[in-house]
This record gives sequence, structure tokens and C-alpha cells, in this order.
Amino acid sequence: MMQTIQIIEHQSLNESSDWEEQYTEQLQSVKFVGVPTQYMSAPQYLGIDQNYRASYYIGASWLIRDELAVVVTPKVEDTDFVKMFLAALEVDSQNESDYFSDCYGIRFDEPAIQAPVCLNQLTPLLVLHYLSLLDRLVKRGLKKDYITREENLKAKVKGRIMMGRHLQQNVFQQRQDRIYCQFQEYTDDTPENRLLKRALVFCERIMAKWTSLQRQLSKTDIPLLLNLLKSRFGHISDDIEPYQIQHLATNKLFKEYREAIRVAKMLLRRFDYSVTNANDEEYNATPPFWIDMARLYEMWVWSKLKENSVNEVLFQKRGFYGRQVADFVIREEKLILDAKYKPDYQNKNHADINDIREISGNARDERLLPGLPEDYSPRCIILYPGQDCELQKESEKLFGAQGTKIPHYHNFYKISVPLPKK
Repeated sequence: MMQTIQIIEHQSLNESSDWEEQYTEQLQSVKFVGVPTQYMSAPQYLGIDQNYRASYYIGASWLIRDELAVVVTPKVEDTDFVKMFLAALEVDSQNESDYFSDCYGIRFDEPAIQAPVCLNQLTPLLVLHYLSLLDRLVKRGLKKDYITREENLKAKVKGRIMMGRHLQQNVFQQRQDRIYCQFQEYTDDTPENRLLKRALVFCERIMAKWTSLQRQLSKTDIPLLLNLLKSRFGHISDDIEPYQIQHLATNKLFKEYREAIRVAKMLLRRFDYSVTNANDEEYNATPPFWIDMARLYEMWVWSKLKENSVNEVLFQKRGFYGRQVADFVIREEKLILDAKYKPDYQNKNHADINDIREISGNARDERLLPGLPEDYSPRCIILYPGQDCELQKESEKLFGAQGTKIPHYHNFYKISVPLPKK
């Protein structure tokens, strides 16, 4: 019988009310990594370490396949994931699709986990990501291709005559005005676009039937976007079989299709290719999946910076050395900003020395802030998910105030950017 342990971020498995003594023996065979997961890579066991402690990843994972699963939920209750996903999907960097895609993953090759708590995290993520990708794709134009069609034409010949079928359907039936032909047609009603249309039908069904998702999206542009996409795909069929979907490959000349098709396949597999399952808001069998909350928070902060800053905000700007990357740079104001998904910064005197070193290095990188005087010390700001009301007022201004001084560090400040709540 399958058993599930539910914990929150940074909690240990043995601190859960679901923990039983027998799990200690069972988990001795599990090789937990014990070191931080590499940047932007898929975590093993949701990043749980050798001390059974969770990391910044939420989702569902098998610890022992078919026997013991773990579900990790956010440490901040009632976080509005839909709002965060919408903000993340608006990231307008050179590789916005790739960056967001590396923030979550789904393992369809593993058995599903019965975990209703995961539902409101996984399904909206897929729906919103897919609609965003489809919106970008149709703006560039749907690709066309030659496809082979067979049709019983009236009083004309097109392509070549399929003699066997022509005899069976026309000659033997004494239909003298018909000719059964096979021909090539240049059209956008291709297998790739049919797959995209079928996934769009799933999105429409999910949004129409799921009242909880409907409420969350009612104040956004998503319903309007859905109608626009339906109109654009109106003449395209959604008649495609699961076996065709699984063997569908993307054309290297149409790179924008690659991500849209990948997410469309995930969306269809999420509901076993059945529109009936998409009607059921309590469909609680979810494939193992993970979401990197630290990266998602970065993109939520980025959306807030865009709203509040009058100057250009550079996102994920790479420095001179190795993997040195600044979350945000505002060159006109000589600012280096870093989003840290660490509520501990609510503590007045809290400062993480590793964060200070990382941001200090970025502030002295001449590629990030070129042309600085030798004796100039740029202002460094840490943005964190505080919950205090006064801090929230401060974060709404964001740059109207300098921020709260971090004790003992020159020109270091922190500003709260709270997580959105349901």
C-alpha cells in the first residue's frame, strides 16, 4: 500500500505527523544527494538531503517507488501560485521560455502519486505556461506544410487516383461523378498544429469546469487570450490520436514550436489524453513533479520591479566570470539587486554572509556596472518575501524609499516584496 509523507519547505521528514518509525529503516536504502542541487537542474527527491530535510523545491516525489512518496508544500501558506505563474510568464528576457521551463519539471515516466494538495500547483502551471507559449507562437504565425490527403472528389482529378478505393466506393456503387484521389496540400492543418489545438481544447475545458481556477483567472487577461487563440485555431482540426502525439517530432527550422509542443504533450498526459478527466477538479493522481520556488520568486520580484522602476531593469545579467549572474541590475541608478527566497530577512539583524559576498562580487563586476569610479561603492539591495504590513507598504513603493539598512555592511539594504496571497 502506498504511503505519503507531507512536509513544508525546509522541514525534516521525521518532523511530519505522517512519519512512522518504520520509515527510518526503509529510507536507509535511499541515496540522498546530501549536497545542494546544481543551479537550474532537476532535483533528486525534491532536493531532500541526507538529514531528511527539504530544500526550496515543492511538489511530489517517490522516495521508494510505489511504496513511499513525499509531498512538499510552501512554507508560506495560501500563496497565490496562479499570480506568480502569470508574472513569471511575462519574463521578457532573450531566453524567457527556457528560463521558466527550467523552473519546474514533471516526470511522466514514473507512477502517479495520489496527492490532492498538488493539484492547485501543477495544473494551473501547465495551463498558463501553455497559453503563454501559444500566444507567442501565433504572433509569429502558424507554420504550414505539405500533408497527404485522400478525398472522394466530385467531377475532378487531383494528385493520383486511388484505384482500389475508387472502384470500391464509386465504380461498384455507380457513382459516375466521383473520383477517389490522393494528393498533397499545403496547409496549416498539420499534425503539429492539431496537437496544439487539442491541448487548447483541454485548457478551455479545464478553465470552464474548474470554478477555483475560474475565480483566480477572472481578473486577468487569460480568458480574453483563450478566446483569441480559439479564433486563430478555429479552422484547424483537433483530431489526433495518442500514438501520433507520442511520435511527433519538431522541425528544427521552427524552434518556437519545440517548447509549445513539449508543454502540450505534458498537458495532455496530465489527464491521460482524456477530455473527460479534464472536467474533474478532484482529479488527484498527479505525476511526480517539482517547482523551484527560489527561481519562481525571482520572477515574481522581477514583475514588481518592472511596475515600479522608471529605468530599465536588466534580468539575469551575466558577469565576467563563470556562473556569476546578477538577478537584477539598474545601471542608471547604479543598483545591484538580488531576490532571496528567505523569510529570515524579516529579522531586523539578520544577514547571510554568503549572500553578502555574492552580491558584493556582482557590485564590483565591470560588465554588470561599467564605468564606475574607482572609489565608488554601488548600492546593494536584497529583496525578500516579508509578511509584515509595514514592510508591505515599503515594498509597494520599492524605490520611493532606500530600504532598511542591513547592520554592519556598508551600502547594503533590504526591501520586502511579499508573496501574493489567495
